[in-house]
Amino acid sequence: MKIPESLYSQIIRMMPIACVDLLVANEADEILLVKRNNHPAKGHWWFPGGRIWFGETRRAAVRRKLKEECQLRAATITDLGTYDVILDRPDTGSISHGVTSLYQVGVENHQALCLDQQSCNAQWKAAPKWLKEQLHPFVEGRLIAYTQKS
Repeated sequence: MKIPESLYSQIIRMMPIACVDLLVANEADEILLVKRNNHPAKGHWWFPGGRIWFGETRRAAVRRKLKEECQLRAATITDLGTYDVILDRPDTGSISHGVTSLYQVGVENHQALCLDQQSCNAQWKAAPKWLKEQLHPFVEGRLIAYTQKS
């Protein structure tokens, strides 16, 4: 269920939003990050993902967000944990508070990647290569944890 933008703007100023973030890995164990077009984290490399809809399970949200944002299908889905993500919103002078479940998502046909309007760029890189980039501490921390598990 889509919330009208005017109502959603009020909600995000008053309470955390339930989200999923997707640590997407291809057959070569490269990780997909997208460069965000929108606040919060506009202009930053981030995991695909977003809000969970009312009545939608987190796993269903993973599949939906992967399809909507990247035109990819999940082969495997593994829950990596739940985190608070609090980000500055320079566009509103406030903060954004998400409670996000991070999932490792395996995809097979990563060449089918096609971004929606949420992102302006996407790249596949091995986690150690991503860690040489300037990343938000949340993304960096999750990639470090991923490399330690591998």
